[in-house]
Amino acid sequence: AANSSPAHSQLHLLPSSKYPILSDLCLIDTPGTNAILALQHTYSTLRILHDADLIVFVTSADRPFSESEKQLLQTSIKSYRKRVVMVINKMDILERQQGEDHGEKTKQRVVDYVVEHAGDLLGARPVVIPLSARDALSVKSLYSSQSNKGGSDEQPTLWKRSNFATLEHYLQETLTASSKIKTKILNPLGVAEGILLDCQNEIYTRKDELEIDVMTLRLLNSQTAAWENEIQSEVLDRCRSEVRDVFAKRAQVVSKVLDQLSLIDRLRMGLGLGKTSYDNAWENANIQTISLENELNAIVGEYSDTLSSRTKTQGEATLEYLGKRPAVVGSKGAGRMIGTVSAPKFKGLREDLRSSTTTAIQTLTSRLPPDGECSDRVYSSLCRNALTSTFLCSSAIAPSTLAFLEMIDSAMGVTMSTLLFALGGLALPIGSKRVAGSYEKEWLSYATKLDSSL
Repeated sequence: AANSSPAHSQLHLLPSSKYPILSDLCLIDTPGTNAILALQHTYSTLRILHDADLIVFVTSADRPFSESEKQLLQTSIKSYRKRVVMVINKMDILERQQGEDHGEKTKQRVVDYVVEHAGDLLGARPVVIPLSARDALSVKSLYSSQSNKGGSDEQPTLWKRSNFATLEHYLQETLTASSKIKTKILNPLGVAEGILLDCQNEIYTRKDELEIDVMTLRLLNSQTAAWENEIQSEVLDRCRSEVRDVFAKRAQVVSKVLDQLSLIDRLRMGLGLGKTSYDNAWENANIQTISLENELNAIVGEYSDTLSSRTKTQGEATLEYLGKRPAVVGSKGAGRMIGTVSAPKFKGLREDLRSSTTTAIQTLTSRLPPDGECSDRVYSSLCRNALTSTFLCSSAIAPSTLAFLEMIDSAMGVTMSTLLFALGGLALPIGSKRVAGSYEKEWLSYATKLDSSL
């Protein structure tokens, strides 16, 4: 059963006189991560690794890179950006298992496996030293117990096969006084480099996400532009056309009045005798089953409802697309969207649009001249036109009379009479057309004003 009491850290100091390699080195054997108290051991190990000049990571030849070792390498040691030497211990086990060639092929496969996976876990290819601590300890123990260090020929062979000298040589050469100073300087730089690389990776990730956002915005802009063109042609332009038709119909009132008046009625207006005929013609031409304001509200209101409905549909479709986008990004990366999208409030859109258009129509129609004022103004213009025509036609008699009395040349008299009579005859239709055109232009200008206010 596991001991419930907390693990205690113990420090054993080894004399440098007995171990010459320690004269210039400080080796700390940290606890492993596979024990029952793995969490406490891992915590202790990480505290020590932070200040180390070199990390000697020991794994076993019979089971290289356990899950806990992989996690420690990838999540913690990699972030320290320190020099790491990978030691594969227990290589003697492979020798005993294979026999004839002392397991050389198996050893090489294990070394290749460690080299490959260590590079993947650390992001760089570390130094890998396979050895047998058991064989090395046997040789050192045997030498220390004999006064004669000559020994047998088997001892040097066992020492060479342990490959422990490679590790000792590497430590002596790597951790000299000058190299340790260099390491002390490079370690913080390595940590800083790691932070910068993490930042760079995050920037690249954000850049990729922003590129997706840019493509999304371009797609939405394209769809919105197509939607705007559709709304422009199918809603707004049609609404403007129908509103203009309403004002154009009102603008044709004078032309309809003139069509109902005979030539005699028009000439009598010049003498102030055609008011009754004019009033009847105006009333017949200006028959309205609905007021101008109500007619405009009915047209604009219908298109306002269409516009608000289609705007809501388009907006909801856009939001639905944006709502799905983080999941699409999440399949590759962080699963988040750069920035936020505020949902527009479609509730009340129809009422607000109706209210604004009704106010604009009411403001314009309240400034229009009353029907009676329009009728009197047109009547006065037609009377002046008829009076001018009558006067010119009447003036044609004078030159003829003078020519008859031989007071002027007869040819001249006839020419002047003809000219005056022609002018009088032309003045009536031309003047009437000018009055009708002026009235039509005025009412069409009201349509333009309403279009601008809407």
